[in-house]
Amino acid sequence: MTRLTRNGMRAALAAAVLSGSEPLSFAAEHGHEDSSSSEAWLSLGFSTVNFLIFLFLMYRYAWPALRDFLASRHKEVADAMAAAEQARREADAIRSEYAAKEAALEETRRRMLEEIRQGAVADREKSLRDAEAAAARLRTEAERQAEHDLARARRELRAEAARLAAELAEKEVEARLTDADRARLVKEFVEGVAKQ
Repeated sequence: MTRLTRNGMRAALAAAVLSGSEPLSFAAEHGHEDSSSSEAWLSLGFSTVNFLIFLFLMYRYAWPALRDFLASRHKEVADAMAAAEQARREADAIRSEYAAKEAALEETRRRMLEEIRQGAVADREKSLRDAEAAAARLRTEAERQAEHDLARARRELRAEAARLAAELAEKEVEARLTDADRARLVKEFVEGVAKQ
C-alpha cells in the first residue's frame, strides 16, 4: 500500500473510534440523562472535539502524502507542458525551415526554367545562324559551280560551233572547189613551203 492509503486508513479508523457512542456513554455515566439540552451541548462538544481530532489526524497523516502527491503531480504537469512547449517550438522551427526550403526550391526551379529557356533561345539562334551560314556557303558554292559549269558549257558550245563551222566550211569549200582550184591551192602551198 502507498503511504497515502495507509495514512488515510489510520485517520478513518481513528475518526470512527472517536466518533462512536462514547459521548452518549460518557453522559450516561455522569448522570445527565434528564437534561436534553446539556446532552445536546455535550454531544456537540464531543462531536467538535472528534472533528478537530479527525482534522488533526488528517493533517498529520494524510496531508503530507496528499501534498507530496499534488506536488509531484504539479511537477509532472509542468514538465509535460514544458515538453509540449519545447516540441511546439521545435515543430515551428522545422515548419519554418521547410517553408524556407520550399521557397528556395521554388526559386531554384524558377531560375532553372529561366536558364533552360534562355539556353533554348540561344541554341535556336545559334542553329539559325549556323543554318544561314551553311545556306550562304551552299549558295556561294552553287553559284560558283553554276558559273564554272556555264563557262565550260560555253567553251564546249564554242568548240562544237567551231567544229561544226569547220565541217560546214569544209563541205562548202569541197562543194565549190573545182579541180583547177585544187591544183592552184597545191601549187601555192608548195611555193609557200619553198620560200621558207
